[in-house]
Amino acid sequence: VRQELKAFWSVLADELATKLTSQKAPIPQILISSSDSEAEDVEELLQDVIRPLSTLRVDEDHHVLAESASVSWRSDLSKIDIWYATFGSNMWNPRFLCYIEGGQVDGMQKPCSGSMDKSPPKEILWKTFPHRLFFGRESTRTWGLGGVAFLHPESKNEDIVHMCLYKITLEQFNDVLLQENVSSYDMSSPLFDLTSLDCSKEKKSINLEAVKNGWYHNVVYLGMEQDIPILAMTCNMSDIENFKSGKVPLRAPSEDYANTLIRGLVEGGQLSEEEAMSYIKDAATKPL
Repeated sequence: VRQELKAFWSVLADELATKLTSQKAPIPQILISSSDSEAEDVEELLQDVIRPLSTLRVDEDHHVLAESASVSWRSDLSKIDIWYATFGSNMWNPRFLCYIEGGQVDGMQKPCSGSMDKSPPKEILWKTFPHRLFFGRESTRTWGLGGVAFLHPESKNEDIVHMCLYKITLEQFNDVLLQENVSSYDMSSPLFDLTSLDCSKEKKSINLEAVKNGWYHNVVYLGMEQDIPILAMTCNMSDIENFKSGKVPLRAPSEDYANTLIRGLVEGGQLSEEEAMSYIKDAATKPL
């Protein structure tokens, strides 16, 4: 392999010391998604391998230089709190904790990898917002056949959506954002940093190029609560037009998925079971 790569990195032309070639590298930790997004392909996975290699630095003494960028941004963003506003299955606390702690709940067909920081939310509260809830896509790897929840990124006074807000760190939000959108990614830098946060406050939403093939790549700013920003993740307006035109299907949720939303609404004290069932049915049948 070194002979093949020495054309790109001249330092590889020299032989490695025996003590280095006899060492076994630790197994790298890669976040594997339970993402509902189906858009990943071979090319994207290859890029996930190429990106870290392209930034690998080797000094003149043949030492791989340790990359501290990931540790640095995680440390910085772990000090920043945000409210993660959920409108789908994550409204049910045990299901959301799968994105934090890892694992799965009844109805899910695959487990989540969890976040690097597995600390539970610091606080949970509920609010309503003037946005439209709807369901779309044919199926997902997590829930099987049936649509999943989306939030219309633009607000309308006549619409109302119940949302469960989790106070988590911006670092944890990045790991949830990753799991919602792609199967793997080089997290040497954050998907959503403080600059992105400021931009979302100004523009009310921001599309993330790094996870553009995911279904929840649009981070929407919903205001402040206790002087802490409220953020949701959903589709963008281009996706809305595709849903309206039929290019991307609108679909009612599966029974397992719908029941997860209902449990979240009922156990969260927002609606009775009958009211929650009606709320989900209305969202699934009302035209966009």
